[in-house]
Amino acid sequence: MRKYLIIFLTFIGTLTFAQDFPSEIWHEGKLVLVSEDTLVGKIKYDMKQDIVQVQTGEKMFTYGASKIFYFDIFDETVDYYRQFYTLPYGLISNYKIPVIFEVLMEGNISLLTREKISLKSSQLNSGYSYSPTSVYSREVLTYDYFFLDRVGNITAYTLKKKSLMAVLKKREQQVTKFIRSNGLHIDRRSDLIRIISFYNGII
Repeated sequence: MRKYLIIFLTFIGTLTFAQDFPSEIWHEGKLVLVSEDTLVGKIKYDMKQDIVQVQTGEKMFTYGASKIFYFDIFDETVDYYRQFYTLPYGLISNYKIPVIFEVLMEGNISLLTREKISLKSSQLNSGYSYSPTSVYSREVLTYDYFFLDRVGNITAYTLKKKSLMAVLKKREQQVTKFIRSNGLHIDRRSDLIRIISFYNGII
């Protein structure tokens, strides 16, 4: 029994557990190119490569971010419409290239996000003192957030208060009071949307 348990745990330790992610699913939607051509059909996007695939009838098209103006989809997994724009931004360096962002909130300050797949490692303990603790990995969906101002400047958000208030400094005291009185978390997606919505409402 002990022998087979150890073999099993060793095997588990080598596995990577995966799941289906939103970017791997086809969605009904519309894509508008920089050329102003519009395609309607099934859409699948890949933010890692910044490409979008569109299936219209029997035809399949693939476009890089530089060709895309915007696209929107109806995501059945969450039951609402999602909107994406291509904007110039330096993801790795100061050199700006067209990058796909999802728009979560529009206003004087717009809240943008980019999703990515990260590898998360966890320990699996059998509960037996004589058996080794195995480590397994699984892919998880995580998000990076950005702020877009009226003149087109994009600022990456570090999920820290200093980073948030640097963008919302015109109403820092009011925003701080709003966060505290409503028990909001500045690193939580839904709360961040509420914060930016509040700021846009009073600016």
